[in-house]
Amino acid sequence: MRKISKGVAKDEVTYIYLVKDTAKGAMLSPGGRRRDVNGVNNLVKKEGGQCRLYSTKGAPYDFVSVISGVSPAGAIRIAEGIEKGGAVKATLISGLELFQGS
Repeated sequence: MRKISKGVAKDEVTYIYLVKDTAKGAMLSPGGRRRDVNGVNNLVKKEGGQCRLYSTKGAPYDFVSVISGVSPAGAIRIAEGIEKGGAVKATLISGLELFQGS
C-alpha cells in the first residue's frame, strides 16, 4: 500500500504541465514573464488549486508546472490559460502520487 503524503487526498490527481517557450515567449522581458506567471497563478487559485513552477534550463522544456487540487475540467481551463497569450505551448500530463520519498 502506498504512503499518502500529509494533506494529500487519496487518489488526488496531480497535473504536470510541460511548458516550452514559443518564438514570442523567447522574446519576453522578465517583466512580461512575471505577468504571465502571475496570470497562471490567478487561474490556479480561481480553480481552487495549488501550483509549483520549476525552471528546467537545458531540458527539452523550459518550465514544468505541478498543479494539484483542481478538477479535470479546471486542469484543461488552466492549460488553455497558459497558452492564451501565445508565449508558450503546454503539454498536460495527469498522474497519481505513488509515494513520497524521504
